[in-house]
Amino acid sequence: MEATLSRPAASALSCCCRTTSTPRLVPGLIRHQSTKARTKRMLNIPKHESFLNPRPQTNHIIFNPPSSEASVYHTPFKFLPKNDPRRRAQLPQLFATSTTIQYPQPSENANPEELPAAFPPELGTKKYHMTKEDVEEMRRLRLEDPVTNTVTALSQKFGCTPWFVMMCVKSPREHRDQHKAREAAIKAKWGPKRTAAREERARRWAMLFRGEI
Repeated sequence: MEATLSRPAASALSCCCRTTSTPRLVPGLIRHQSTKARTKRMLNIPKHESFLNPRPQTNHIIFNPPSSEASVYHTPFKFLPKNDPRRRAQLPQLFATSTTIQYPQPSENANPEELPAAFPPELGTKKYHMTKEDVEEMRRLRLEDPVTNTVTALSQKFGCTPWFVMMCVKSPREHRDQHKAREAAIKAKWGPKRTAAREERARRWAMLFRGEI
């Protein structure tokens, strides 16, 4: 009888010893202390000074726009090399206020021929170099091998725009049917969300051309 009673006591004593001992650390286990109070303290951002200044009792609008992204075409003064000419050009603007900055004004006696052009000369010029023989050659190449002689390849070869190639040349019916079959196979793999998104985009394009949006 004494042996039977001593066994549960020994097992209970061993359990107490195991629970009171130092817990074994599991490698790779990290304990995160994310509590509600700590999150509230981190999100406790002070108000902007425009809301803290004494305001009149009348209703008015506070214009406080968010900060915009810096332009990629502007290099800050701190990152300019010491031998960069822009560094000396920006020095007066760093120590001047908005009222003291003077922007250069065009002179009344300036010669228009000496002024830089508003656009590159080749941007607004049109080329009328295509002849009837060139158009026939373009059509022949497109009908022979539409895979190699694409619209982009023909426009680069004849020195014209892709729009002109598409207006003058038409691919064979077999090539167009193959292209439509590839598009249909790709659209068959779309899910309901992507299909609905493409239909919505087509509907918006139609509304845009009709002047509804």
